[in-house]
Amino acid sequence: MKILDLFDSSMPKTACGNCRHFQNDPAVVEVAYPGLTVFSSGYASVRDQDGLCSQHQLYLSARDSCQNFALATKECR
Repeated sequence: MKILDLFDSSMPKTACGNCRHFQNDPAVVEVAYPGLTVFSSGYASVRDQDGLCSQHQLYLSARDSCQNFALATKECR
């Protein structure tokens, strides 16, 4: 990996953020973690583009990836 790749803000096409199983809507995150609003909110800027994977039931970064990637379509979002 090149050092400049660490500063690349673009997301790979097969990243979770582009997957049909990935949900990063703040309202969905708040429902999944009801106590979250005690600390902050699902709308918090520190959350960046993190979200929930409905395939693996995990909270993860939009830049993560896995072998179950399925490209999201407009109706999935």
